[in-house]
Amino acid sequence: MERSLMILVFLMACALVEESSAAMSEAQMKGAMKTLRNMCLPKSGVSKEALANMKEGQFDDEDRKLKCYMGCIMNMMQVVKNGKISMTMVKNQIMKMVDPTWGAKLVATFESCASVEGSDNCDLAYNFGKCVYETDKEAFVVP
Repeated sequence: MERSLMILVFLMACALVEESSAAMSEAQMKGAMKTLRNMCLPKSGVSKEALANMKEGQFDDEDRKLKCYMGCIMNMMQVVKNGKISMTMVKNQIMKMVDPTWGAKLVATFESCASVEGSDNCDLAYNFGKCVYETDKEAFVVP
């Protein structure tokens, strides 16, 4: 699996995979990403340009549609619960989806961002994603 497949990629894929101790293949991850993108893109109304910019580290803190795209992705993955990031869900999904060495690195990155806050789930998910990007670009992927 390419190291660039990071945070949201495997998180969203986890939500779509049966419980298993085996890591997902790159093809399974790409399929899960495509499914989430196809569901959340029209729902949020975010522009593809805003997503492309975010992938390059250009976060537009004023783009509500971008924030709600992130909220949609994380909600579908059941990572946002009661206005907080569910690290239990994050850890369980990571360890099922990727090899243990890479998983440990991802968990460490995500844990460092677990305390981010937001005014709602859109804002929370966006702030979490931005924190992950700033902490370790390799741990961040936007479907």
